[in-house]
Amino acid sequence: MKTSHLCSLLSFISQAQSVLEVIQAATPPRSDLRTPTCRQHVFTHDFGNSYGSPYVGYYVPPRDCVYTTTIFNLSVTSRGRQYDRLATLWLGDVEVWRTSTAMPTQTGIHWSFQKDMTIWDTLLRSQDPPKIIFELNNIIDGDRYTGFFNATLEALYFDDIYERKGRLQPAEYIYAISTRSSSSNTTSLFSLPEDSAAVDLALPQNAKTAVVSIMASGNAAEEFWFTNVPTEYINTFPGNEGWLYGYSPFREVQLLIDNQLAGVSWPFPILFTGGVDPGAWRPIVGIDAYELPSFEIDVTPWLGLLTDGEPHSFALRVVGYDTLTEDGIGPVGENWWVSGSVFVWIGEAGEQTIAENFKSDIPPPLFDFQPTLGTYTAEDSTVTNTSFYYSLTAIRSLTISSKLTIGGQSRLVSWSQNVTYSNIQNMTDFAFNQSLAMISSGSYSSSASNIVSSYTYPMNLFSAYKVQSEGATTNPGSVLCLVDRSKLSDGISILPFLTGTLAGPETLKTRQNVTSHYHWNSTIVEGTAGLDTMDGEVWFSSSSSPGTKSGVQTYHRYAKEKDDALVVDRGGMGHNPGPKYATVTCR
Repeated sequence: MKTSHLCSLLSFISQAQSVLEVIQAATPPRSDLRTPTCRQHVFTHDFGNSYGSPYVGYYVPPRDCVYTTTIFNLSVTSRGRQYDRLATLWLGDVEVWRTSTAMPTQTGIHWSFQKDMTIWDTLLRSQDPPKIIFELNNIIDGDRYTGFFNATLEALYFDDIYERKGRLQPAEYIYAISTRSSSSNTTSLFSLPEDSAAVDLALPQNAKTAVVSIMASGNAAEEFWFTNVPTEYINTFPGNEGWLYGYSPFREVQLLIDNQLAGVSWPFPILFTGGVDPGAWRPIVGIDAYELPSFEIDVTPWLGLLTDGEPHSFALRVVGYDTLTEDGIGPVGENWWVSGSVFVWIGEAGEQTIAENFKSDIPPPLFDFQPTLGTYTAEDSTVTNTSFYYSLTAIRSLTISSKLTIGGQSRLVSWSQNVTYSNIQNMTDFAFNQSLAMISSGSYSSSASNIVSSYTYPMNLFSAYKVQSEGATTNPGSVLCLVDRSKLSDGISILPFLTGTLAGPETLKTRQNVTSHYHWNSTIVEGTAGLDTMDGEVWFSSSSSPGTKSGVQTYHRYAKEKDDALVVDRGGMGHNPGPKYATVTCR
């Protein structure tokens, strides 16, 4: 072998070994992904200066391939300096996957994530191939932000046998609640609060079941909405203006049908990989960073009103808490990116769905806000705020029901929710020190099953910033970050259950505990070698009733990270309860 060839090979091996794999603990979509019936490459694309320039192509299902299950595998590499970025994947005007990026290193990172796409089967098999649009807005800026994201999407197809009711039952129709901009080769996200986020839809007159899936995430001034304060307190600490954001730490995502509330989501707080402390999320990203969660609302009780052949309004809205309004509901900042999808199953042709006794019991939420300001009075009687402590709690319940008749068969259908929320914050040192203890809990039940589903999201967050000039994190400084959080759920995921990919209830328990001390320089995103320290752990355990024998019944994973290295990573099929979930305390 020539010396030049040997050197090139050794250089390639060295680079491959130094590439860091960045993971998220999650249940695999299938017990075995190695032997698909067929597979196809969907796209490969480099995202550099890509604002307003998504990848646009067409999704064409495989020919001469018998399959029931479709799984997408997204694989991304990056090298250099770069912020975390949000990304969205669309089939036409319908958003099917919302994800985010890890933050790269100079030597390079890689990650891959697999998502079961079978609930979108109707779109995937469309006779008129939909556009597939992947948006990953990124910036390459000279020598500062240099990291491209090279993304590859591959589709894996499996001929699985679905056991529930003997077959797969995807929705016959899927409608978009979006800007419907795919004809212009752009994504269809609404940006709230500036957009109206409303569409008019005429549903089939023989619709028998309908579910709305909502994707919503706060970005820019709303990325850390759960750390915000009521608007009148944003200037609590003079000399540090702009550090606190307003509109409260409470957010409610609402679905309205014909201007009437049909359901809500009190969202799970996402911590992106640049969030609070960029050093805390590599090589283990935060919970749900690679697959931001959606929330489903059963709107079947509305069908008798929606199947009259006329268009009806479906609207999405995000609201916060306002101390000055009678019901406590107020506006939010910029920007929330939202979209929705309406999944509709139909009955026999020619049979119109009729409703009786439509009832809607939706009282306003109840809030309790308790603020306490710590002050210091100087000898000249000047009063200075030294600390700010407050608690905000909320509770809401709603029930919507009706009697539906289709083809001479009648049934009672309903959707109900009970949600609670608590957020306690303590700010000192002009709010550069901030502790948060937050917990969101909820339960819901629908006509899809007789199981009451529940979830709990506890989170403790402490951050202490040191900066060279007050309020200016672009100057060299540091942040100490401590996070202990969990995501716990038990019950039915409505869309997989109705589709047949899920045959019964499922349980998820995950906990992430991270301590990080990060020192940034003028790039902010890179950190300072030799000074940054980080320790983190994640515990993950799930159990479910999959719709096929190839589905995953139980899965667990434990991983430990230290200073940008994965030092423990074990898990696999089987159950491991792990430690008790995070409990909320306030520092």
